[in-house]
Amino acid sequence: MSSLSTESTPRERLDRAISVLGRVRMYWRGMAALIAVGLSISLALALATKRVWRSEATILYRETIQTGRDPQSSTARAARLGPKLKDTLIARGTLAGVIEAFGLYPEKTARSMVEAVEEMKSHVGFRAQSSDTYVISFTHDDPLVAQQVAARLTQILIDDYRRDSLGAATMTRDFLRRELAEASAKVDEASRALATFLAKNPQFQWGLNDSPYAPAPQPLGSPGAPAPAAARASPPPRAMDPQLAALERQLARVEALLGVARSPAAAPGQPLPPSVVDAQRARDAAAAALVSAEAALAEKLSTVTSIHPDAIAAKRRVEAARSQLAAAESALKLVRAGLTEVPRGEAGELTPSRRAALSAERSALLRQIAGLRARAGGRAAAVDEPRRAPAGPGPDPEERVIELETEWHRLRLDLERAREYLKAVQANERAADLSADAAENKSETELDVLDPAYLPSRPDRGRGRVFFAGAAVTFFFALGVAGARVLLNDTLYDGGDIHALGGPALLAAMPELPPQPPLRERAIVPAYGAAPAAAPEDGGERPSERAGPAPGQPGSAEQPGQPGSAEQPGQPGSAEPGQPGFAEGEEDTLPDGLELDGDAGPGPSWSAPEPAWSAAEEAWSAPEPASGAPGGSLACVGTRHLAYAGGAGFREPEVEILGADVDPEGYGVFELLRGAPASALAALRVLRHRLDQRRGGEPLTVAVVSPGRAEGKTAVAARLAMTLAEAERARVLLVEGHLARPRVAATLGLRLPAHASFSEQLRRRMVGEARPLGVIALSPSLSVLAEPSLEASYPAALHSIHFEAAMRALRRYYDYVVLDGPPVLGSGDANVIEDACDGVLVVARASVTRASSLTRAVEQLGDRRILGVVLNDVAARPVARKRICIDGEPVRPSC
Repeated sequence: MSSLSTESTPRERLDRAISVLGRVRMYWRGMAALIAVGLSISLALALATKRVWRSEATILYRETIQTGRDPQSSTARAARLGPKLKDTLIARGTLAGVIEAFGLYPEKTARSMVEAVEEMKSHVGFRAQSSDTYVISFTHDDPLVAQQVAARLTQILIDDYRRDSLGAATMTRDFLRRELAEASAKVDEASRALATFLAKNPQFQWGLNDSPYAPAPQPLGSPGAPAPAAARASPPPRAMDPQLAALERQLARVEALLGVARSPAAAPGQPLPPSVVDAQRARDAAAAALVSAEAALAEKLSTVTSIHPDAIAAKRRVEAARSQLAAAESALKLVRAGLTEVPRGEAGELTPSRRAALSAERSALLRQIAGLRARAGGRAAAVDEPRRAPAGPGPDPEERVIELETEWHRLRLDLERAREYLKAVQANERAADLSADAAENKSETELDVLDPAYLPSRPDRGRGRVFFAGAAVTFFFALGVAGARVLLNDTLYDGGDIHALGGPALLAAMPELPPQPPLRERAIVPAYGAAPAAAPEDGGERPSERAGPAPGQPGSAEQPGQPGSAEQPGQPGSAEPGQPGFAEGEEDTLPDGLELDGDAGPGPSWSAPEPAWSAAEEAWSAPEPASGAPGGSLACVGTRHLAYAGGAGFREPEVEILGADVDPEGYGVFELLRGAPASALAALRVLRHRLDQRRGGEPLTVAVVSPGRAEGKTAVAARLAMTLAEAERARVLLVEGHLARPRVAATLGLRLPAHASFSEQLRRRMVGEARPLGVIALSPSLSVLAEPSLEASYPAALHSIHFEAAMRALRRYYDYVVLDGPPVLGSGDANVIEDACDGVLVVARASVTRASSLTRAVEQLGDRRILGVVLNDVAARPVARKRICIDGEPVRPSC
């Protein structure tokens, strides 16, 4: 089975927000008062305000010569330039000079120039109008002064900017000139270092176009072609004496023979390459062939095994390439030694003795060369000797080559970096020269006046603006105050406020009823002529001891048409025509439970309900009231005992009817429902439906209470009792439960006899008198048990055990017992009522009851027997009501 969701939808939340905002209208009087006060203050300020005139000047930033030094966009330039111009404009020195020139603010200037400057800052305006235009404004009470000061501030700003731009451009140019000089010096230093290295190592050369003195590049192999880097590693031939040259040639021949002996691939008599370049090229080709053969071998081994024929062939090619590389290296050494072919007869005869002899010869040659160099005084011998002696200490020739190459590249890199830096500095210096020249000639970037300062024709802040600004502030302030009052107000206005509390459920919302005059006071038709005698302790006789049936009662000898007969017009049981009644807004029907007999007279006709027993019925006789008695000519209505307390053997009943309400001129108590809107009747019937569901076919005692006074609980209880008894669907008894301040009889317009007082009857039971509870019949299905006056005879009877016993007895003989209970807060009477009832209805009056009061009342009662909340007097629009006090008691006329 599906169930409805209890969560509110967005539409409901929106409606709730609109409803809450609509409550601002409740405080229209306060808003009107605030608005009136605010408008008065605004008007006073407007009359006392001096007129202020504003003059503005627009300046334009433009860049005429593009030097490339400012790649920023116009937006970025405006964001950078705007704050700078503003700071320049409002500088203390600038404003102080303007104040002295125009004699502004003499009073503040006499005290302190700082105060005058601060005052002027509040009147000077600066804003960026677009990316390249700025607006300068000044306000003053004299329009001519405002124009002159605005023009003066504009000119000062332009002059300061130009002066700052010229100074910055000049400083930048001077700085870049110094940078250019330093960069040129670094290029010269790098060039000198590279030239010095080349002078010491002529095997290195300049690159193309590096120097006009650099040797032109020649094809490899030509006689004038320079040797490659590997060949240039050996020292170049020096100009020396013939003896030293012969010794060096002989030393090279010996070293070549030793090298050829270690190279088995060199064949005797084989011609050598014609030059070192060819030998080096052959050696490089052999090395490349070896690398290719090794790569081919690795590729084969990745796919086949080492014993595969293809792998074996690849290995052989690698070995052949290695032999060729060894032969090429031996040939390169021989060519470098100056030989043109491999010496014959020596390569294969290099025995150990021959090798030893050649080594000894080599050592002797080295010593002779070293001696000659030492005698020559050169330090080359000390350098060459370690280089040529393989066993002696000193750096390896290969390391020497590496050091030379590294130094060469470093010097070249330093020179290139110095040249690049020089180019950049030259470009910047050229741009700086252009900027400085443009700044000096006022042609690069400048601020020009686009719109000069004008003479204002209308005041910028006049009296009208002050008044309208004050009026706007006043309106929003009043609206804010009203909104704050709405948010801080915890008064209940509608069902949404009840749901927001999260407490007892809202059972029904009674709409606001149109105001009705109080019901006309009526006297009831008694069941006997005189009040019962005094209590037994006073010696009085009981009414039950009287003999003879009363006129109009069962057993009476009166016939229709006789005086005092029930058939007379206006009496119960007569066939008088009925009066117009109500039925959900209809004017020509009677309340449910009343019947009309065709064209009968103006009084309602109804018969008392049949008693619960007939054999042992007793009647109290009473004479017919005088013709001048209140309520008109009324016939006596016989008392009917409703039931025995305990079967046929017990002769004394527990409840009896003391009289009836007969209103020949109106509708009786049902005037409270006459003319009620359909929404009010619907709410009462919904509440009746909920109580029927709670009753479940068993008698139900319901107490109607409220958190405080003047919340309409008595009217709700009376209307609820009438609705429960509608169409004689249930027997209903309305009981006065607020004995401290009884209001039921006054609300119903009843003038009850003193002996019908509920508290008095309880008092008699407390003193031991066993008398049935006497009730007043209002209709065949509705009775009332109330107090005859606005003060109970014995209010303390509510707290006796006889009150609870009486409620139990009444519950046995009525389907519904509705108690008009007391207010919850301020006393404990409501808790006594709660213990004696099956359920409690809490009545809250819209626009009067506070949420805090309802919450405290619910907390005091507890949720054991609370059936729910009935919101009374709900207005179509939220209104702020005031409690009406009569005789010092807060009441409401409709209650």
